[in-house]
Amino acid sequence: MDKLTAAVIAILALGFLILIHEWGHLWVALRAKMTVQEFSIGFGPPLLRWQSRSGILYTLRLILFGGFVRIKEIEEDLLQPAESPWARPGRDLLRRAAVIAAGPAMNIVAAIILFFVYSLWAAGLRSTTEIAAVSEGSPAEKAGLQPGDEILAIGYLNRTDRPTILRYISSHPGRPVRLRIRRNGTHLVVTPIPNRKVEYYPVRKVRPGLTGWQKWREILFGRIEMHEFGLIGVTFKMEPIPAQPLSERLVIALGMTLDNLWVGWQAVTAPFREPLLFAKAAGPIRMTYEFVAYRWLGFMDQIRFIGIISFALALINLFPIPVLDGGRLLFLFMEFVARRRIQKLELSATYISFTLLILLIAFIALKDIHYVLFTRGQ
Repeated sequence: MDKLTAAVIAILALGFLILIHEWGHLWVALRAKMTVQEFSIGFGPPLLRWQSRSGILYTLRLILFGGFVRIKEIEEDLLQPAESPWARPGRDLLRRAAVIAAGPAMNIVAAIILFFVYSLWAAGLRSTTEIAAVSEGSPAEKAGLQPGDEILAIGYLNRTDRPTILRYISSHPGRPVRLRIRRNGTHLVVTPIPNRKVEYYPVRKVRPGLTGWQKWREILFGRIEMHEFGLIGVTFKMEPIPAQPLSERLVIALGMTLDNLWVGWQAVTAPFREPLLFAKAAGPIRMTYEFVAYRWLGFMDQIRFIGIISFALALINLFPIPVLDGGRLLFLFMEFVARRRIQKLELSATYISFTLLILLIAFIALKDIHYVLFTRGQ
């Protein structure tokens, strides 16, 4: 897959996730007998528009990373003065909550389906030591490794299973790694030098010997430690597990699906659990770049990546920020508990959070551009 094709697929995948999110709002709103005024993919000036017989305006706008559904009743909640200071009937609140929650729910359902498809595929395979793909410009390519090469030994170890190979390469960043391979029946030795990759993770344990404000800073905020590891840029061929019962494969796939959901949860909530990790936050530009950069991993791994993005989109929209779906649900819950309208508070909070959200989006976009243009993950 070339870069242009991968970029187009990435943009279409993001557009699909946005489409099903907004379609969830639309579908439930129509079932709840609400008045849908507009269904839009993207923000900014409209590029295409179509008015349906039911009166819904469908638009495609210039900035495709986003979308919205204009629903008369929900817009009036904020823009029209409340007829009564008392809370609306629980049935009305429930209808609105269902419409708002439907968008993130669609992304969660899509993530589960994508994870299960990936897991069902992976559960029936076992890894070999034969190289399936080599990343363009990677240390493996520079050393002369090719798809179809079988790794027979690494360093001076006789054990050559995939986990051992990966651990050995990971523990040798920037240092030559001796690989004995078999290519078309001929034994060869190649020596790639793994790239130096850096991973940051939070540590809560206070370092011994610290005193004063430095000790209290680590008690309150922790610290970030750096872990360096090596990569050479190869994937290994997978082969079917012989005589594997379908029931066993389904059980494994279910467990892998749950594991992937947990990985998505950890990735999205990490900056909130550990604010020092906020520097790892990424937006659509970085996601598209990563999709293109790792296209060599294969189609099914890209399916898993799209699933993680879908799950992340759902979780982010459920954050209790007024301009997001989670914020709207929070104010509906507050109205239900307090039994009073809190329209003015919600309107003020929405304006403030919208401004902050625009600034955050701009910050992440600039950070993504810097990553793509200058660091490229190095």
